Amino acid sequence: MRKRKQGSPEEESRHSDPSQESRHADPWQAPDPALALAQKQIRWYARHRDRARRTYQANEILILLTTASTTVMAALKVSATATASTAASTVVLAGLYKLLDAHENWLAYGSAWADLSVAIHEYRLIPAHERDEDARKALVRRVDDVNSAEAGRWVARRRSLAVGGQ
Repeated sequence: MRKRKQGSPEEESRHSDPSQESRHADPWQAPDPALALAQKQIRWYARHRDRARRTYQANEILILLTTASTTVMAALKVSATATASTAASTVVLAGLYKLLDAHENWLAYGSAWADLSVAIHEYRLIPAHERDEDARKALVRRVDDVNSAEAGRWVARRRSLAVGGQ
């Protein structure tokens, strides 16, 4: 099991109030629905950010390896079939790079995660007994704003890629 740094923002958002998360699959059934909703969303963005980062890094490493291997294979006069196959795999990986858009997703999900972290921290700075309806509405509005912005970014990016954008 991977160790996390003590007190990191991600750890705080995941483990700070287990009652908010474990007993209530539906955040609206939690004692503090606004906080539970924000925590659910920040976990989603953290998971997708981390997956996009791993995908991006793996693809970059594989592109480097296949490109370098192609050069070495050509220099060593390895069969044309093997060299061409390795070169073709580089082209496939480059296509996956564009198709999966992992780098852009890593950045976008990381930004959304950071925005939600700030919103949760600001909300938690309000003593629990002072978290009134206005504070809860403000937190939910910030969660909705982050989600809307991310959905808009995603749609714009898909459209851009569909018409041949970079």
